[in-house]
Amino acid sequence: MSKFKRIETGIEGLCIIEPTVFGDNRGFFLESYSKKEFEEIGITEEFVQDNHSKSKKGVLRGLHFQTKHSQGKLVRVIKGSVYDVAVDIRKGSKTYGQWYGIELSAENKKMFYIPAGFAHGFLTLEDETEFQYKCTDIYAPQYDSGIMYNDKDLNIDWKLEEYGITELTLSEKDKKHQSFKEYTERYQGDHVLLTGANGQLGQDFQKLFDRLGVKYIATDYQELDITDKEKVREYIEKNNFTVVINCAAYNNVDKAEEEIEKCYALNTYAPKNLAEICREKNIIFVTYSTDFVFDGEKKIPYTEEDITNPLSVYSQAKLEGEKYSLEYEKTFLIRTSWVFGMGNSNFCKQVINWSKDRDILKIVDDQVSSPTYSKDLAEFSWDLIQTDKFGLYHFSNSGEVSKYEQAEYILKKIEWSGKLERAKTEDFPLKAKRAKYSKLDSSKIENIVEKKIPHWKEGIDKFLEEMEDKV
Repeated sequence: MSKFKRIETGIEGLCIIEPTVFGDNRGFFLESYSKKEFEEIGITEEFVQDNHSKSKKGVLRGLHFQTKHSQGKLVRVIKGSVYDVAVDIRKGSKTYGQWYGIELSAENKKMFYIPAGFAHGFLTLEDETEFQYKCTDIYAPQYDSGIMYNDKDLNIDWKLEEYGITELTLSEKDKKHQSFKEYTERYQGDHVLLTGANGQLGQDFQKLFDRLGVKYIATDYQELDITDKEKVREYIEKNNFTVVINCAAYNNVDKAEEEIEKCYALNTYAPKNLAEICREKNIIFVTYSTDFVFDGEKKIPYTEEDITNPLSVYSQAKLEGEKYSLEYEKTFLIRTSWVFGMGNSNFCKQVINWSKDRDILKIVDDQVSSPTYSKDLAEFSWDLIQTDKFGLYHFSNSGEVSKYEQAEYILKKIEWSGKLERAKTEDFPLKAKRAKYSKLDSSKIENIVEKKIPHWKEGIDKFLEEMEDKV
């Protein structure tokens, strides 16, 4: 006979557990957890973290969940009492949006098992209440999220009148959670508008989304002119987008010195318009900028806090686009550098093409940054989007290198037999001024998504493999 009685709630996986209590005139004894005994009643998950909180009467915590590292919880009260609530937010669940509440107390000694995929909250009914819970996954603050405790669609009865509670105490965070409707719109599947979809970053986003099963609409200039604000608004209004990712840009740095209006239209006013429309529709906005916003006078990697000083029309237009984009509080703005991928032309492709009909190549050795593999940029961007930690970020592959050294690595990989010579930026008649050093410090995004960014050489190796597969 098991030492634990499992009582079903009507919501699959969600159950009440009553431990066997041994009591006499001395007090009582019970087992609060046994791996073997729990397996016998159908709870096989491994618990990896224990938490303990203390609250006064009338404190309401929740409704909490994590967008990644979803936690299953085994909750109990060791002093005082709570009214505990779990809401089913599991994709595809027959009971999606249903909730169940139960009183847990030191006196009744009941436990509540809440599987991963639920939002959880509790109301303390007595002063000095102590609450304990075991978790099946780690606490990951970057994926911390929540739903309002008093959401009108969930309509949770917290039994305030029954428990004689006239005033609630909530954290500032718990006062600002999303509605269940807002969560559901995102939860039912991100629906992404992808602009500039034919570029190298846009193409890699499409491959990523196809692999992950993310719903998206990919557009390029022919499908959607993002410089036309009213057409963009009309297009977005016709679709239920949850995220807009703007990969479109004017990237001809030298030509921008002459095509100023065109450069500003795409790099400044298009992201401005997109950010404003996203604010109107409460849509997450993602856009990209460049290491060119820095003047290159610094000798160590640039952080997000460093002062900008653009040296060209292109970089000035990008910087102004940044400022407009960041006026919207739900913007992810990601600066990057020396992007290369399968789509469009880039320095890696140029080096390979030059090597086909030249015996001597001259490459500048006085421009230093880090090449960025567009596939890595897409994947880390998507991981970042899941965190809801909006703001400005830097992303480039790890390591730093000159253009000369980058070319040298590529040419060795493809076994070119010609001669590579060093040159200086001033040796070439470029209309736009370049920064000599523009390596980006990407530690902020690494820390947020808890992933190590690959080295630029790894990116080039994978890129060359892609090139071979395409041939």
